[in-house]
Amino acid sequence: MDRPGWIVPPNASALPPNETGCGEQADFQYVLFPVVYSLVFVLGLAGNGSVLWYFLRTRTATAPANIFLANLASLDLLFVLTLPFRVGYHTLRNDWPFGEALCKLTGSLFYANLYGSSLFLSCICLERYVTVVHPLRLLRLRQPRYRMAACLAIWALLAAAGLYLALRGPLTRPFPDGRLACLENFSSDSWRGRISGVSLFAAAVGFLLPLTVIGICYPLIARRLLDTPGMTAGSRAARRKALRTVLVVLAVFLICFAPYHLTQVVHTLGRLGTLEGCRLLRGTYVARRVTMALTSLNACLDPLVYYCAAERFAWSPPCRAGCCTGRPASSGDSQGSRLQALDNGASRGTQAETGTLSHDGA
Repeated sequence: MDRPGWIVPPNASALPPNETGCGEQADFQYVLFPVVYSLVFVLGLAGNGSVLWYFLRTRTATAPANIFLANLASLDLLFVLTLPFRVGYHTLRNDWPFGEALCKLTGSLFYANLYGSSLFLSCICLERYVTVVHPLRLLRLRQPRYRMAACLAIWALLAAAGLYLALRGPLTRPFPDGRLACLENFSSDSWRGRISGVSLFAAAVGFLLPLTVIGICYPLIARRLLDTPGMTAGSRAARRKALRTVLVVLAVFLICFAPYHLTQVVHTLGRLGTLEGCRLLRGTYVARRVTMALTSLNACLDPLVYYCAAERFAWSPPCRAGCCTGRPASSGDSQGSRLQALDNGASRGTQAETGTLSHDGA
């Protein structure tokens, strides 16, 4: 991620003339990032902390329907814990006082959250697809060990990518005015080497692949839910809940991830010289400031996914519990039963294929 490098007035931010010569500036970032990151820190810490506390307290983190959700919440929580450092960095007008090691740690967790969240959301999509569309044919794939193996593979991929980014060279670089950049202001050589390679590979694996999975699976899920005949009132409520889950996951993905990745790819091609023009670089530089802020919002929007998809999970509103925490849904809690929408979808799919099974939770 390139950031400002040469400064004409002391408070302006732009890339050094020997980098692009285009004088990119985005001084609004010194307000945008502290405000957005502070908001995400508060909401993300409360939301994801509550979800993990609920899973631990009820010992349901390893329930089949919750495995991907628990891993996604853990990744979000690790990310939001790094945000105070980013708030301090941008408040100081992009001056990093915390050292190289913390720059690499916070940078690795930023990218881990960005791409790991996309991968976990795509796994949730596949899980829902198998549960609703093929409840019997792919029954074995719904066993917990396959979900755990997928989670371990994602964490291993994220760890390998973080180590590659951190060990290939420093992630801090001084600006001409003495400030120290973190995760920005990379040289042209860095862009032509590790930065562009990591950027394009991550966009393909962490964005394009999940987008393809979601784009194929969710219309099939929605069609199956809408076409299933003979639903009871409970089944109709489950269908509505399943469709809401589809919309929430799509909204999180498209709002938080799509704008950044599209902008990042265009900017990377511009830094490599494949696309040329100062107007392009200035435009993508500003756009990346805004879209980077949008990516962080997934850490406080993902709890909406947990609410829709988790097995027997409900929020205790502040007026009832004093804080936003998860609670088990009692047997008579109609809301709690509706929250199992996607798992109940498996039962409906099974009924449609065999006519013998009634309730097959994921």
